Amino acid sequence: MTFDASKPQLIQSANNSMVKHAYSLKVPKKLKFAEDFLCEGFHLVLEAFKSDLRVRFVFATAEAYHHPEGQQILELAKRNKTRCFEVTPQIISYLSETVTPQGMLAVAQKVETHYPDFDSGFLLGIYQVQDAGNMGTLFRSAEAFGIKGLLLTEGCCDPFNSKVVRSAMGSLFRVPFMTGKSWGEYMTWSKENNASSYALAQTASDNLVGKKFGAKNVLWVGSEGEGVPAELAEACDSRLLIPMKGQVESLNVAVAASIAMFQANMGQNPQ
Repeated sequence: MTFDASKPQLIQSANNSMVKHAYSLKVPKKLKFAEDFLCEGFHLVLEAFKSDLRVRFVFATAEAYHHPEGQQILELAKRNKTRCFEVTPQIISYLSETVTPQGMLAVAQKVETHYPDFDSGFLLGIYQVQDAGNMGTLFRSAEAFGIKGLLLTEGCCDPFNSKVVRSAMGSLFRVPFMTGKSWGEYMTWSKENNASSYALAQTASDNLVGKKFGAKNVLWVGSEGEGVPAELAEACDSRLLIPMKGQVESLNVAVAASIAMFQANMGQNPQ
């Protein structure tokens, strides 16, 4: 594609209404109730288009639009009738949450949250995980290991937090998830859908390795500090243990969940 610098409209002021809207999405309280979120960097903006998100508009510097991936984004924006704007590096820095911005970001409509379709396989239940990097990794591993969807309890970090979006590397756009319910509501829904529930816990008798699962299952992991609460673990059909060697007492929640998702789904049923 030949780059046409006349196509993106020029914005030079941070007082522009669309710049102000984009900046508001950096404020957690405003992001929580907004319909939109920010995608930053070439990869995420491309993933947003390729995942059929509704991208409302794109901001980029002239240099970023000249980049090969910037030209791909312009072409996708043209196909999707998405408005593109050329902004100054100062405006990009104003909107960016990275140390070295690539000069490209977009405002996109949030993915609709809903209970995942669940005929067979595994879901991941996530209890009050608050670290954005961990949450993004959980989304990415869930997609990689064939998990059908995620159930995020109240008290989890906002899945549209910019760090979650970056860490998920596009998986947030494709893995179905529900958020904001109590673990009890999710447990009731799981039982209504004839799914067995398992808690990943340090104090457990069932070994994850070699465990035989039924047709429909929910794996639960807990917060960084406390893990799965006793009440939730007791409500599950079984507690599962990841066998470890050495003097390691516990694993990072994203690491533990990734191992469990691989072993439970792909390990038991190689793709």
